[in-house]
Amino acid sequence: MRLLLFAALLCFGCAHSRPPPIEGWRELTSTHFRLRTDLPEGAARTTLDKLETLRWWLQSAWSTGGDSPGVTQAIVLAQPAELETFTEAMGLTVTLREGSLLVTAGTDYEFGDRSPGVHVLAHEIAHELIRRRMPGAPRWFHEGLAGHLQTVSPLADGRIRFGFVWLPPDQRKAELTSSELLIPRQLMSLDAIASRSWETLDASELTDLYVSARLWVSMLRIQEAERMRGLERALATGTPWPRAWADLRSAIDLPRVHERLLRSLQAGWPPEFREVPPLPVTIGQPLTERLLPPWEVHLCLADLWALTAQTGGGEAAETRARAELEAAAAAAPSEPLPRVRLAGLERDPDRRLQLAETLVQQFPASTDARVFLARVLREVGGAPEGRHAATVAAVTAAPNSVDALTAFAIEEMRRGNGEGALRSVTRAAELEPWNPAVLVTRALVLGAIGRCEEAEDAAQQALSLLAEAPSPSQVKVLVAERDRIGRACRALPDP
Repeated sequence: MRLLLFAALLCFGCAHSRPPPIEGWRELTSTHFRLRTDLPEGAARTTLDKLETLRWWLQSAWSTGGDSPGVTQAIVLAQPAELETFTEAMGLTVTLREGSLLVTAGTDYEFGDRSPGVHVLAHEIAHELIRRRMPGAPRWFHEGLAGHLQTVSPLADGRIRFGFVWLPPDQRKAELTSSELLIPRQLMSLDAIASRSWETLDASELTDLYVSARLWVSMLRIQEAERMRGLERALATGTPWPRAWADLRSAIDLPRVHERLLRSLQAGWPPEFREVPPLPVTIGQPLTERLLPPWEVHLCLADLWALTAQTGGGEAAETRARAELEAAAAAAPSEPLPRVRLAGLERDPDRRLQLAETLVQQFPASTDARVFLARVLREVGGAPEGRHAATVAAVTAAPNSVDALTAFAIEEMRRGNGEGALRSVTRAAELEPWNPAVLVTRALVLGAIGRCEEAEDAAQQALSLLAEAPSPSQVKVLVAERDRIGRACRALPDP
C-alpha cells in the first residue's frame, strides 16, 4: 500500500479533505463482495463489476486453482477528498472486528466513469486473495506480490498479463517512473528483505523494503516459476510459511536471479502470462441492491474511523468512531447492531460482560448479540455457570462466525477438551485464515495441548497480519502474547 503513496500524494496534494455525506448511500452485493458506497448509481455498478472481474483475473495467478471462499466487505467513497478524511493512502485492506474490509475512493472527474482505478482495486483485491490463499505470508511478501498483481491487464487472446510498465533509465524521473513501478534508492537483497522486522522501520526504510520486495517477488515468479508454484501448493496444504519459504530459498540460485533482476531494470521487465477462463456472463451483476438508511451509513463511517484508529489515528479516531455508533443507535433504537458495536468499545471487562448479557436479554433473536456475548466470555471468562451454554447458542445461531467458533474453542479448552477446542478453532481458521484473533486463539489451543512450535508460529502469523502502520501498543500486546504462549507451552510437563 505504501507503493501507492506517491501516486496518492499526486492525486490528493491539492485537495481538501471532506467528510462523506449521510444521504445517497447504497449497498450492492454480488457473489464475492458487499459494496457500500456513496458513488452515483452507475459508478457503483461499474465498481462492483470491476471488483468481481479483477478477482476473477487475479485468481489465475495461483497455480492451486479454485475459487477462494468468503465475501469481502468494501467501502468505496465517491471522491478522494472524502477518503482523505480517514487516510492518505489511495486504498487499504484491513481486518477489523467485523471482518476484512477493502476501502478506496472513486475519481473526482466531473464527467465519465467515476469508479476507482483498476490498479488500486487490483492491489487491494490481491491483498485479500493473498490472505486467504497464502496464510502466514509475511508483510514484505504481501506487498511484493500485491504490487506485481496490480499490473494485471487482459490481452486480446484471452490471456492475462502481469508485469511492470518499463521506462528506459533516461526517461525516469526521480523515484517514480510510472504508476506501476518505483525504483528503490538502494535495492535490498532478498535475504535482507526476508530478515527485516517491518514493525521497527521508518517510512523511508519501509518504502525501500516494499519496492525491493515487489521487484524480487516479480522476478522470482518469472525466473523461478516452478518453485514459486511449489510454494503456493505447500501453503495451500497447510505448510507453515517459515518452512515453505526455507524450502524455496534453499533451492534457488540467488546470484543468478539477482543478476537477471538488475539487467531487467536496465533493459526491460519480462512479463508473466496466465491463462484465464472466459468471464461468466453473470459476473459483476448485483444480486441485491438497496439504498442505505442513515443509521447504516453511520455504521460505515464508524468502520472508517476504526480503520483510521487501527492505522495510527489514535484516540481522536476512536472518539469519532464512537460518535458515529451513537448516532446510528439514536437513528435506529430498535436495531441491536449499533448497541452491540458500542458495547464492544467498553474497556472495563465486568461492565462489558454486563452489557453483553443485557443485550441478549433485550434482543433474544439477535445473532449479533449472542456472538458478542460469546466473544466477551472468550476474552474475560466470567462465571463458569452458563458459559458453555452461551457459546453453544452463539455457534448454533452463527455457525460460520469466527467469534462464535473461537469462543467455543476457548470454552472447550477450559473444560479440558483440547481436541474439541482444536476442531472448532480449525474451522474458524478455514473461514478466516488471515484473522489475527483466530490465529491467537489457535496459538492458545495449540500451546495448551503441547504443540509448542505450531503455537508460536500461529502467534507470529497474527503479528504479521496486523494492519498497515499499526499502533505500537497493538504490536507490543501481540509480541508479549506470542512470547508468553511460547514460555507457557514449553513449561508443560512431557506427555
